[in-house]
Amino acid sequence: MAHVMPDLFKIDVKGHTVTHARTEMVARGKVITTDEPPERGGTDLFATPLETMLSSFLGCTNVIANYVAGLLKMKIRNMDFDVSGHFDTRGVFGKAEIGTPFPVIELTVRLDTDASDAKIAELARITGEKCPVSVLLRRAGCEIQESWVRHV
Repeated sequence: MAHVMPDLFKIDVKGHTVTHARTEMVARGKVITTDEPPERGGTDLFATPLETMLSSFLGCTNVIANYVAGLLKMKIRNMDFDVSGHFDTRGVFGKAEIGTPFPVIELTVRLDTDASDAKIAELARITGEKCPVSVLLRRAGCEIQESWVRHV
């Protein structure tokens, strides 16, 4: 069954501070909590806001890649992901004016598929163009270094 999405819809998230390092948000009744490690005054019970942002990139990549795979008539049995964001703290701490806090983000996607290398490359390209988080990161000046490879 095809799901029809409106052209534009609003996504609401509400939040409040638990401590100076911990924030609790609610989206569609689902609780999302971020925290910081002890060296930054947190309890280390939850992912940091930046880890959560990078996790959102992986989650969005999964959803959009599977959607695009359907358009390409490509069968994906499974995907595994790794992401590493290179965080330039100089802007946060006033040491320098920087273009983006994440000048480089490394993304590795391992696919379990019988599709050709050319089809995997097409999947990667289109997913990068359609994934809203990918688009936001790229337009913010992040260089996304991608590797989409077949599971071995």
